[in-house]
Amino acid sequence: MMRKQLLTLLLVLLVAGLAGCTVAPMQPADATTAMSEMSGADAMATEAPLPEPEPGKLTIVDVRARPAPLVGGTGAVYFTVLNGLDTAVQLVSAASPAANVVETHETIAEDGVMKMIPQLDGYPIPAGEALVLKPGGKHIMLIDVVKALEPGDEVNLTVNFDNGESMELTVPVLDMQMNMPMNMEMPDAAGAMAEHGDMAQHAEMAPSDLMVSPETKAAINGLPINDVRSIDEALNEGGAFDPAVALTTLDALMGQVNGASWPVELEESISAIKAKAEMLRGAIAGDDMAAAGPLAAELHDLLRAMEMHATE
Repeated sequence: MMRKQLLTLLLVLLVAGLAGCTVAPMQPADATTAMSEMSGADAMATEAPLPEPEPGKLTIVDVRARPAPLVGGTGAVYFTVLNGLDTAVQLVSAASPAANVVETHETIAEDGVMKMIPQLDGYPIPAGEALVLKPGGKHIMLIDVVKALEPGDEVNLTVNFDNGESMELTVPVLDMQMNMPMNMEMPDAAGAMAEHGDMAQHAEMAPSDLMVSPETKAAINGLPINDVRSIDEALNEGGAFDPAVALTTLDALMGQVNGASWPVELEESISAIKAKAEMLRGAIAGDDMAAAGPLAAELHDLLRAMEMHATE
């Protein structure tokens, strides 16, 4: 009888113990392996290895340009230079019949804001290493394009190095939204980074599409937009025109544009304004009023578009 009671008590305790336990389901080994392989695949997708430089040669690969839908707007060219030489070289400049101005630029982070900085000396390429031009980093800037660049078009580009070597490239214009390099760093959620290589022309943005800081609004409001309007009206509506005053206004505009820190979201607008202001100054200084009139109107339009960003 005692033995039967003990067995009953043990059975009750065992059932109670099992009822109080939660057994976590085991993850199948192959599922863990699959997750590991997936993580590896993601890492490979974001950090694609570069080709090895060919010994004794400079080689350019992965050549592409983004669209530039506006005449007089800006575009960008990206590629990778592989330096197989025994010495370092410098990519010092580039030229193209597709744009009136071609510059070497780099987008950098400064105080949490991505900014475009002209690299007047170009880019160094150490011996045996590579120079990568890509959205969000170094790039060749096409300023004041002579015609719209659409996906499927081609751009001729000459790249010059400090060792005297030059390379002629035929650059395909790609839809950068559809042909983004797999190892390109994407913008973060805060939207601080939006490299101009990946966006449509910023000059076309509605004010609601872009929020600018109070400092940027102050910089925009400080531009001599009304004075440029006066130049436009004098040249195109028959008003009194003083070339000396116009040149002073344009010099002041360039000084303020160059002296301010602009977010990368506005860099295309700023580049277009600078290019147009320089062309207008050259036309006025050369007494070419036939060219100056349209340039003044275009510059005024660019500044009015910029002014809209300060009204939000």
